[in-house]
Amino acid sequence: MKKFFVLAVALLIGGSAFAATSQFTATATFAGSADFTFTLRNVNGDAVAQNLEWTSADAFVMGSTTTWVRADQYAVVAATITKANASVKMYTKNKANNNALQPNYNSWNGDTGVTGTETYGALVRAGGTGGPYRGYIPVFYSLVPAKNASLTFNGTDVATEARADRALVDQANGEYGNGNYATIASLNGPVFFVKDTNNNDVQFPSPQVQNNTAYMYFFGGFKDVIGGDTYSTTVYVEQSWD
Repeated sequence: MKKFFVLAVALLIGGSAFAATSQFTATATFAGSADFTFTLRNVNGDAVAQNLEWTSADAFVMGSTTTWVRADQYAVVAATITKANASVKMYTKNKANNNALQPNYNSWNGDTGVTGTETYGALVRAGGTGGPYRGYIPVFYSLVPAKNASLTFNGTDVATEARADRALVDQANGEYGNGNYATIASLNGPVFFVKDTNNNDVQFPSPQVQNNTAYMYFFGGFKDVIGGDTYSTTVYVEQSWD
């Protein structure tokens, strides 16, 4: 990080009977930097991957009880950010790409069916129009400080310096901008969370992270799957250096 310090001094001395005056401006400017990489790798074999997939038979859940299944890939999230207002967000544009999509109101955002809790962020069934029944397969990610291929997920948000579980959100979600829910990296690196005194999530750079690198595992919540179904979405990882 480059640091700049500028000192400008103006000294005025006159011949009057009044005392001399002086003034100066002191400025410190810190440019900062923002380096980020997001790399998908196969859980088995660790080869670099291009897409996120679920091929396990465990994902073929025909019943109405949600089963959380880990994807075949994970992501290496490396972020060295010292620049103010720099951040990285991860989200979908399902609603923007299909205005006919109906929202889903899931248990993890209140299941209230009121404005502000709707969600479109998930895998969307091809040929469908969304909605609560067979419209979506919700996706959560778990951000952890170290590789852990045996990681599991039970559908509950976790907010600690050791693990951050968050739903994949859509830009049209009611909670998209709430507490930077879509942010995965910001000042000081990958974003973890802690709870404040009001039980609200606060972004926090985990001291457990080594070399500014964390690991992200993805879990799909499968139920009501029928043979021949295809669910998919495009995930955007957006870097913003304001």
